[in-house]
Amino acid sequence: MGGAEHDTAVLWVELHISGELHVSEGDNVTLSCNYSTTNFGDAIQWYRQFPKSRPEFLLYIYVQGTKSDPLPPRMSAEMDKDNKRVDLLISSAAVSDYALYYCAL
Repeated sequence: MGGAEHDTAVLWVELHISGELHVSEGDNVTLSCNYSTTNFGDAIQWYRQFPKSRPEFLLYIYVQGTKSDPLPPRMSAEMDKDNKRVDLLISSAAVSDYALYYCAL
């Protein structure tokens, strides 16, 4: 027999995020994610999941404000440390943005 197989486990933590959001094409959209911990050294990450697809990584942002580079087209993120919130900003929403969005740390 060959070597042992190793499964990779991924820990998903869905943080408090607002529910369904209805927007019009061309709108600027802000998705907010609230977090309760103050002791995380890792970045908060945003993912999106299209219907019948796996989640895909979009971007990360550290508490200090450092963001992944490059950012996805029309997307950015902002950290509000005082309110323990991170926002995903989507400019000029398009039909192709229709998906579930997750934040994780």
